[in-house]
Amino acid sequence: MSEDRYKNRYYSKKKYEAAIETLAVGLVFLFVAILSLFFLAFPGIFDPISLKSWGYWLFIPAFFIILGGFSQYYTNMKFQKAIKVAILDRGNKGTHKLEDIALEVGIKPKDVLQVLIDLRNKGIISYRFNSDTGEIVLGEKISYVKAEEYVVPPKKLEEPLETKGKSYCVYCGHQLPKEGNFCENCGSKI
Repeated sequence: MSEDRYKNRYYSKKKYEAAIETLAVGLVFLFVAILSLFFLAFPGIFDPISLKSWGYWLFIPAFFIILGGFSQYYTNMKFQKAIKVAILDRGNKGTHKLEDIALEVGIKPKDVLQVLIDLRNKGIISYRFNSDTGEIVLGEKISYVKAEEYVVPPKKLEEPLETKGKSYCVYCGHQLPKEGNFCENCGSKI
């Protein structure tokens, strides 16, 4: 397939991100706002930071933060459904490029990869990456074998990690069974 078909492609501007943290922050704001009402209702209780005079205003950001968390959760479910349909359309078998699946569903490839990982971790789909081409091989399970010498890399990387001379994937820690260009577990270029 021509690589030109991936240029100027419209992908959803939304991202696949964790919604639970957003909801947790919203619940903390909500708790503090409710606590301020408690201090207002019982004025004799010691209020070290004078929460009763300003805490009830936290209902406003709590509402919008919780609303954002539910919106992100809905987006995540929509992304997962789109990927599941794309996988089922392929009969849950065969070898496919990540970019082709992303092109079909209109989701950025990095988000498609994260959705695939989440669906595999939940046991909904099974796949591995072809260690030579980096393509997704649907319907094949991979058993994760963590290397003893693996150290979790930082979240933000300035440049790719050094992989030469290592018998494991430096990004996910999967023990590499043979020579290859890609990790069978996460698809990272070795």
